[in-house]
Amino acid sequence: MRIGAVLLAASLLLGSGLLGSSAQAADDRLVIGQADKPALLNPLQVPAGGRETRAIKRQIFDALVVQNNELQPQPQLASSWTVADETKWTFTLRDDVKFHNGEPFNAEAAKFNLDMILAPDSKASWHSQLSSIIESVEVSGEYELKVTTFKPAPTLLVMIAFQEIVPPKYYQEVGADGFEAAPIGTGPFEFVSRDGSTVTVKRNESYWGGPAVAAELVFRTIPEVSSRIAALKAGEINIADKVPSDLQGELTGNAKAVLATGTRIYFLAMNVDQPPFDNPDVRRAVAAAVDRDLLVSALYRGNARPLNQPAFPEMFGHQPSADGFKYDLDAAKAGLAGATVPVKIDVRQADLVLAQATQGFLSAAGFNAEVQLVEDAAFDESIQAGRSQAYVSSWGVAEGDLDAILSRHFWSGRAATSSFTNYKNEELDRLFSAARATTDRQERAKLYADVIAILVKDAPWATLVNPSEIYGVSANLTGWTPQATGIYFLTTATLQ
Repeated sequence: MRIGAVLLAASLLLGSGLLGSSAQAADDRLVIGQADKPALLNPLQVPAGGRETRAIKRQIFDALVVQNNELQPQPQLASSWTVADETKWTFTLRDDVKFHNGEPFNAEAAKFNLDMILAPDSKASWHSQLSSIIESVEVSGEYELKVTTFKPAPTLLVMIAFQEIVPPKYYQEVGADGFEAAPIGTGPFEFVSRDGSTVTVKRNESYWGGPAVAAELVFRTIPEVSSRIAALKAGEINIADKVPSDLQGELTGNAKAVLATGTRIYFLAMNVDQPPFDNPDVRRAVAAAVDRDLLVSALYRGNARPLNQPAFPEMFGHQPSADGFKYDLDAAKAGLAGATVPVKIDVRQADLVLAQATQGFLSAAGFNAEVQLVEDAAFDESIQAGRSQAYVSSWGVAEGDLDAILSRHFWSGRAATSSFTNYKNEELDRLFSAARATTDRQERAKLYADVIAILVKDAPWATLVNPSEIYGVSANLTGWTPQATGIYFLTTATLQ
């Protein structure tokens, strides 16, 4: 089958839905339709959940720092910070913040949260990362906190940006389960209830950043995209997440589409321990066979960016001037030296369409490519053990730093449960360790440039695309811009 035909057929499978229409009356209540059910709302427990959970938690809670839309750390409960000798961090905290129950936020509260995360029996999702870099936490003033790291920690701010703050006294009184039932934070909205697939929060009239415009937010789990779109068109919800590209054109009349920068990298990974991918020439042939621009235009309707390296432009470590992977069908064929090379590509249902499109490119280059659909749990087990010959998948990098990719996929010191491609490179290890050992951004950028060059040359991944996040919203919704991080800043959102 010709590549164009494959892509056309594939694009039709990205999503479909039945749409109704109705007017939405303006009021001060906003309803958000989410694809996935939120996990635990307790920031000190796992599972922490994905973007849906985070979107809800950040209405109830704040963190010491928060990422902006360029994924850079910005002040939140910490108004400023300094670092001395690359390991001694001093955080100045806001002095005008209270938890929803009136409990004060101060350095003691911040220390309690970090101590809970660092405790050996901690169940916080960022325990392993933070406990490996933070040596001590001490209160040096009512609104001043000192954090000492074992060694330079360039990603410390990004890590604590993911950790919401809870009130110490209340948390100790009710325990983890009690807190999950009635969570309290310092955020712009207060928890009201959680009933099955619905979470309701109300406006915090005393929020330190000023009260929100909307009096109430309701988060509804609506798994089917067709149902989310129908609910939006009917005026039952005001925001619908995870809208596929081919449905964007349906968002007209009383609905419209808004886009956010995506933080997910899609790739074809190759097992360097298994033939034919133990040969770097074959891996480079795969990377050269993929027309990323055609993927973006035909499969994603322009709502994605082609990726010529394992980083997107907002990530620290992305190299805008790097040669990167380039579509070159002749070079791909030459890399196979006239042979027909069999390849089996594992994929989950969610990424099947992209895998089939990639299969078409590889077939045109001379590969005998087969796509094998694998159930989610079996897929995860196979790639984590490093058994799949090749697979199409994605990795979210909301942290915005190349460290998040290197530490899990390419560094030889990664966990045994992260075998993936079985790739190892001593020079990459050296560069990665050096980048982790300094907070000097210019030095880290130079080191990352060399890392990217190695990964493009060795090609354990053929990076594909970085899709935008598409939301459907009520046409009369104003005051809301979706964020790359997946956090919903809804304090100014309202219906006109």
